[in-house]
Amino acid sequence: MTTAPFGSNGRSIELHLSRRGLLGALAALPVLTVAAPAAASARSFSGPGYRGVAAGFVSVAENRADTVTVPEGYGWQRLIAWGDPLFDSAAPAVPAARGAPFPQTRAEQEQRFGSYNDMLVLFPQPYTYPWPEGPEPARALMCVNHEAVSPFLCAPDATQLTERSARWTGTADQMEALYAAMGVSVVQLACAPEGGDWSVVKDAAPGTGLNRRITPFTEAVFSGPAASHPWIAAAGAVFNHEEAARSGPVRAAGAIKCGTMQNCAGGYTPWGTYLTAEENFRNQFFTSDPQSAVLRDGHAADPALPADREMFRYGGGWPFGGPAQYDLSGNPQGPSLYGWIVEIDPYDPGFTPRKHTALGRKQNECATTVIARDGRIAVYMGDDNAGEFVYRFVSKGRFNPLDRTANRTLLDEGTLQVARFDEDGSGAWLDLTLETVTAAPPIAGMAPFTSQGDVVVRCREAARRLGATHMDRPEDVQAPAGGDFMGRGSIYVVCTVNTAEAYKAGNAANPRRTDAAGQPELNRTGHILRIDEDHGDHTSPTFRWGLFVVGGDPAAERVEHSLRDGTVINASSWVDGRPVNSGDRFGAPDNICFDRAGYAWISTDGTSDVFDCNDGVYVAPLGTSDGPRPVKRFLTGPVGSEICGPFVAPGNRSFFCGIQHPGSSGLEGRSYRGGPGSPFSTFPDGGWPRDAVIVVRRTDGGPVGT
Repeated sequence: MTTAPFGSNGRSIELHLSRRGLLGALAALPVLTVAAPAAASARSFSGPGYRGVAAGFVSVAENRADTVTVPEGYGWQRLIAWGDPLFDSAAPAVPAARGAPFPQTRAEQEQRFGSYNDMLVLFPQPYTYPWPEGPEPARALMCVNHEAVSPFLCAPDATQLTERSARWTGTADQMEALYAAMGVSVVQLACAPEGGDWSVVKDAAPGTGLNRRITPFTEAVFSGPAASHPWIAAAGAVFNHEEAARSGPVRAAGAIKCGTMQNCAGGYTPWGTYLTAEENFRNQFFTSDPQSAVLRDGHAADPALPADREMFRYGGGWPFGGPAQYDLSGNPQGPSLYGWIVEIDPYDPGFTPRKHTALGRKQNECATTVIARDGRIAVYMGDDNAGEFVYRFVSKGRFNPLDRTANRTLLDEGTLQVARFDEDGSGAWLDLTLETVTAAPPIAGMAPFTSQGDVVVRCREAARRLGATHMDRPEDVQAPAGGDFMGRGSIYVVCTVNTAEAYKAGNAANPRRTDAAGQPELNRTGHILRIDEDHGDHTSPTFRWGLFVVGGDPAAERVEHSLRDGTVINASSWVDGRPVNSGDRFGAPDNICFDRAGYAWISTDGTSDVFDCNDGVYVAPLGTSDGPRPVKRFLTGPVGSEICGPFVAPGNRSFFCGIQHPGSSGLEGRSYRGGPGSPFSTFPDGGWPRDAVIVVRRTDGGPVGT
């Protein structure tokens, strides 16, 4: 055992590397021998090494209940919810009245768990490489994303904001509190040795321990090819100027007080850092004066800027105003500070969050890290928008299991790539470099690229120019791997839905059902692809791909189903005349994780838009079987919620997930149905609804899912 001190407060965290684990890790890094995958059909894919049997629980029935429903023999526990304090210095949340858990000041929100909790990860405490496979740790650090905030749930006056079109009438400090509800929470957890109950371990006050919030006002540093991009330099100057009066000058060299926000999924690294993905960042920008001279002159000076604004639709999603730095009228380059993968070190509060521009700017949903055969790092990402792309980043440097903190620079330099899926089940990774992009055929109206920094800032445009494959909202891209993070070549791409008419025809990797007249239908239920990198090598330029599961109803090749608006669709999960999967119907797969028993855990965001069932979690075997892949419904959330951040803890005895926006109603543009005293949901504690993290365990303490 070695003990390495680090952190701003002089404390030390024990870095545990057992002799057996360390030697095993070092031996594995130079070469990982993996058999090349067999040629696969473009329509189905099954791989070796896992048993192809259904999970061993009785499926939960479809329901519209306002609670979490789990199989017989299981129970669930509320762990933490929006507004709960992370420190003894903050008062307990009082959720009974409307808006009560919402802090009315930025300083108060910065001491509490944020809103719209999404992805979550448990880090071993103390840090260990390889990561422990079990049993469950007595202590852990949990990192949680906070994707968004709903003013409908935050209004201090019960008569305010009962409709989405209403204007925010709160104070400037209350508006800052809204923004501070987004970002990331770092939370210490304890697991009871008897019974396995998990609990939050609070610190005395901010700065006295490892609990903390990272918000849109936290300092961040930019690394990689776009660190000095003119858009980032201009926007950063505005952000730091506006924040100077509020919180003083920056402390870290080169930092910008833009923190992180709109954090959807992400990932975690072998060296124990958290990667949080900035997704719908466009929503927080607004335009107070569309005729502003600053906005007009900025667009005139840079032909790429108005195209970038149109691509992300800046200024149209946040009707309530906000801090001045988010006003495009005075800061037209402001959105360039978001759309990145951000690295946070949960073990080290002194590490300034780092925005890795080498990984590209887009509406990121994930950042899954694996160690390739030669020790380099591969990071897989999806861009969650209709018609966008799947990306991979391969680092230049190699992972060093002997130096945890030195690895924090691995994502600063490498090659960003985008996927092309071919009809025969093959595919290729296309390098997004200045040389390849400028050599590709130009696209009318697209501004030229002038540097590698320009390529990564505008990577969506660069991917289009290279001819990458348009996808059905590729949200999560995940790789099964053990505690050593050594990838074996398999990748799963979760495509949620695609209801954009522009992409109605689909393509080989995004199949379409047909209506009664034989015309393609919109993909309303989503699907999951499997990629196998050639030779099991996560740096290979080529791969094979196929379908893993398809959302919908497996009952027949044609399942005519009426949506709430009366539209009749073919809701079948069959493709090309045969079922891809069997068992329970579902829609809109969103995130995926894997346990050590060979099962995929799939959470959904939109099942209730098609079928009369709340969103939930579904379990499917990764391995081979003689027939369609069996899918079983493990959990459903409360009405109106989406299920986020599935995570199976080491030892397979605790399943974690996030319950996001309970009470949300798609029928009203995802606002909230309830009047001042009658919310659509009362989850989790009664009163007004709150986002929450829950833990599910078997009542007999056995492994979940089996």
